[in-house]
Amino acid sequence: MTLRLPAELEDQLKQAAESEHRSVQQTVLLAIEEYLSAGETAEILADPAALRGLAKAMESEQAGDVVYGIEAARALLAERKR
Repeated sequence: MTLRLPAELEDQLKQAAESEHRSVQQTVLLAIEEYLSAGETAEILADPAALRGLAKAMESEQAGDVVYGIEAARALLAERKR
């Protein structure tokens, strides 16, 4: 992939990379990842069902209704089936 930037933007990118002790490639990659992540976050925030699911998950976590590992998950599912 080739990326052509205006000289001023290229200079700003190089300065940002240098100040963060990263390569220009790493800095560009991070910027793209953050941009895409922001889009995903906006989609979630615009979805009422997703927000309800997140709220329910937070309530479960605060209530201690969280398990870790496959065996713990299986035990919880078996308990809920009773």
